[in-house]
Amino acid sequence: MNLNSLEDIFPGSSIINKKYYRLVSKSFADEIDEIAHTILFSWRYNPKSEYGVLYLSISPDCAYREKLNQVFNREKDLLPLALGSFEVSIYRCLNLTDVTILERLDIKYESLITPYDFSITQSISRKARNIGFEAIQAPSAIGKDCYSLVVFKDKPNFNLLKTYHT
Repeated sequence: MNLNSLEDIFPGSSIINKKYYRLVSKSFADEIDEIAHTILFSWRYNPKSEYGVLYLSISPDCAYREKLNQVFNREKDLLPLALGSFEVSIYRCLNLTDVTILERLDIKYESLITPYDFSITQSISRKARNIGFEAIQAPSAIGKDCYSLVVFKDKPNFNLLKTYHT
């Protein structure tokens, strides 16, 4: 892994007025863009207690499949859900779905979707955030037809317009 190449890749790509989605428990619909739980717990792109991120999906179907994956595909274990849509404009995005970027970073696609070892993805996230990236477009562990947008909400130059549907 060659994280020093991130500085050469910066500022990355732009995402202008693109729609992304998020599913949350219906009881948390009013806080659909809240990131506090990602500070309290460690996930793929956020180390516990360091910083929070907003995880968004490319489609409602991908958001649902991500949520289902969290309960080990036991649909009966899902609580009632609320779908949020976000119109996103980001000007400094690290695109980890781009094979040429992965090659420059000397990172294998498989290391980004491994189910239990988040050390590589968290190292990438930490360095990207420190350099000034506002988000990471990342492969989803649920399938190549899906990807996630991992937004560093503490970065000032992006725009999120949210709406939610119950």
